[in-house]
Amino acid sequence: MNKGTPCEQLFKRTTQGIKPGLDIITGLLQALDNPHHKLAVVHVAGTNGKGSVCAMLESVLRASGFKTGLYTSPHLIDFSERFRINGAPISGEKLEGYIQALEEIADRVAGKIGQRPATFFEISTAIAFQYFVDEAVDIAIIETGMGGRWDATNVVIPLVSVITHIDIDHTNYLGDTIEAIATEKAGIIKPGRPVVSAPQTEEVMNELREPGVPIIYGSEAVSVVKVGNPQKLKIETHSRNLPPINLPLLGECQRENCAVSVAALEVLADMLGVDLEFKKGLESVEWGARFQMLETDPPVILDGAHNPSAGKALAKTIRENYPKHKVGFILGFLDDKESVGFLREIKPLVSKAWTLSINAPRGTTAEHSAIQCRLAGIEAMPSEVSSAWKAARKWASAEPDRLVCITGSLFLKQVFAQAGCA
Repeated sequence: MNKGTPCEQLFKRTTQGIKPGLDIITGLLQALDNPHHKLAVVHVAGTNGKGSVCAMLESVLRASGFKTGLYTSPHLIDFSERFRINGAPISGEKLEGYIQALEEIADRVAGKIGQRPATFFEISTAIAFQYFVDEAVDIAIIETGMGGRWDATNVVIPLVSVITHIDIDHTNYLGDTIEAIATEKAGIIKPGRPVVSAPQTEEVMNELREPGVPIIYGSEAVSVVKVGNPQKLKIETHSRNLPPINLPLLGECQRENCAVSVAALEVLADMLGVDLEFKKGLESVEWGARFQMLETDPPVILDGAHNPSAGKALAKTIRENYPKHKVGFILGFLDDKESVGFLREIKPLVSKAWTLSINAPRGTTAEHSAIQCRLAGIEAMPSEVSSAWKAARKWASAEPDRLVCITGSLFLKQVFAQAGCA
């Protein structure tokens, strides 16, 4: 019987769901001689902005001559994107080799200790650690998958822990209060290791505080001011006055992410005794599906925002960059997201809306998403991908100052790519 490719076999483990706890990943890594202990790690958690901060950190460190490893999730198009060295995804052949080897080891370890099988994310995380050690990276930037305390990545002892903006998300797993979610995210804080955080509410800051662990807040340590369009920045710290920087990532939220990244990089620079290429690295950063321009005539933007906080940030970014435009939205969601809250944040901007089905674990149907839109006071038309793409672009082309925004999930990048639309 054909079991499928190694990647297909690994993805079948997603049906086992998310299993909190570090025992399985710890046992698997011990069988690999603990590769995570051989890495210099920057560990990043938070609700929104994790990926963007990881991308900025990696880009500056690579521009400064470090060999970088970057482990993020989810991927946009191909699974290999989750494992990058110096910005390049792992090769398909090499990735399949790691999957086969580590699945075999994981199953053997589980059988020996009488525990459940390792999950998709646990094996993926072990692959990242082993790959980065095998390729002798200088610094690995590791993004949590969800939460922090019981996340499979939380076996590392990092050089620095970074926490981006925390808000309501993944309530099925992390709790339905901001305090509960913050407690989970704060799990990446380690004794004696510096912590850099985005600005947080008082409730969140109370949960992040650990005795003897000072927290550096990016907004206090770094000044980031927009001085030109589309995102020309003046960045100052207590010890640096950087030349003007043209950041490719747009919006107020990315200015906040930039401040967090620069603050963390300053900690690393002092710790390692190096000078970093801030301007070169920040100006060359790439991170897809974050206010990503797919077309310019008419403007078509792809943004992976999927919770109320990200919806508010997306609305601000659209107003800042396209203040006179009417906006048509193409929307798709996963079923564990606060989609109605997200939709209420963008509602004032909606002139037209279409909804899509997302054929992925936890993906919702176009019809279900249209109902969610109605609950938020938005009338939306359930559609197929190609018809929504054509209708939205036709609508946007009919009059000046119209744009299309595709949003609601990072999975939409894959949906449109598979349909040959983006």
